[in-house]
Amino acid sequence: MKISKIVSYLVLVVGLVSGVFLYTMSKGLNALVLENGAEEALDLPLSQTAPYVTPLYNVALIVSIILLIVTVVTIISGLIKNPSSLKKTLLGVVAFAVVVAIAYFTAKGEDVTLIDGTQIGASTTKWVDAGLKVFYILIAGTLGAMVVSGIKKSISN
Repeated sequence: MKISKIVSYLVLVVGLVSGVFLYTMSKGLNALVLENGAEEALDLPLSQTAPYVTPLYNVALIVSIILLIVTVVTIISGLIKNPSSLKKTLLGVVAFAVVVAIAYFTAKGEDVTLIDGTQIGASTTKWVDAGLKVFYILIAGTLGAMVVSGIKKSISN
């Protein structure tokens, strides 16, 4: 059996399990909201919502870890098979590191107190702000590349 077929079946199983967990979670949270007279699930204490959210969170965490491992293995095997692509890969990694550095040094971090009294430190909020800035910079770069590519294509035709 080909690896792509195995992966397809694995994705199907994970999707079905996630769908069941999502259905169970939303059904349970809706019942909790009604029982407690809350307007939405965010108004409920974490101790009440955790049993419904934790299984879906665990599936997402496991899938993310598996995807990370598969991605790293695929990249490393590709670099071993084609060493000439190493230069381009390193250039991409350095460019990404520069974007992260720019975003981090322009990010603002301050202590935040949430509604439930939980404190979030300045370091955490700075990293969150930096992550958002990295996202925005990469989206802008992607859109810019698409526009430039489209203009080049239309000029060449």
